[in-house]
Amino acid sequence: MADIGRASLILDTLAESRTMLSLTELARRTGLPRSTVHRLIQALEGELYVVRDPGRRGYSLGPGLLKFGVAAHSRLVSSNRRSLATLARTTGENVDLAVFSGREVVVVDQVESPDRVRSATEVGRAFSLHASCLGVALMALLPDDTVQTLLSGPLTRFTEHTVTDPDLLIRRIEDVRSTRIAVDREEHDLGICAVATAFRGQTGALQAVSVVMPSSRFRLKQSRAIEGLERLNPDLA
Repeated sequence: MADIGRASLILDTLAESRTMLSLTELARRTGLPRSTVHRLIQALEGELYVVRDPGRRGYSLGPGLLKFGVAAHSRLVSSNRRSLATLARTTGENVDLAVFSGREVVVVDQVESPDRVRSATEVGRAFSLHASCLGVALMALLPDDTVQTLLSGPLTRFTEHTVTDPDLLIRRIEDVRSTRIAVDREEHDLGICAVATAFRGQTGALQAVSVVMPSSRFRLKQSRAIEGLERLNPDLA
């Protein structure tokens, strides 16, 4: 693995962690030699891609990454905004655009319908991969070993409908790989249903788009939402 791959692995590990990580913790989680982690951390720290807390001697992501995040977010949103607006207009429901964020999926843009779903989703909100159609749709684009890693460990149950069995989730992901459509029936929030599709967008990033609606309208609008998503997904259109 080249240094850029090792550095990316370190940054991904820091992004997934909710606390600062020491060199020893980074070496354990990445599987890299501690000496390699130390060398790369020094280079990343010099560019402010990571910062160190002198008190805990741990590291977290630094402000140097913001310039990439802001530019990438702007390109991602602008390249999708027209198609999201069209989908929101034809379905009459909110449409979300989301990307991976560690072991979660985060909404980066939203087009609201006139009959919007208040407090269901919003820009910046994160969802667990296993409990959202956005997350399942994105995982369907990943290799099996990566999916296994993402589903390792305890999976949170948000509602009585949340699927937490890894084997059932893997079978579900296999089905989505065929249809490219994932469905969420109150798995993350009671009273809210959604359908989603995922693909590699114009910027090269893996992204997912969902149509979100109250459960009371889902049976009536599910087919229309799926048809709209299929037209939007370049791999299906």
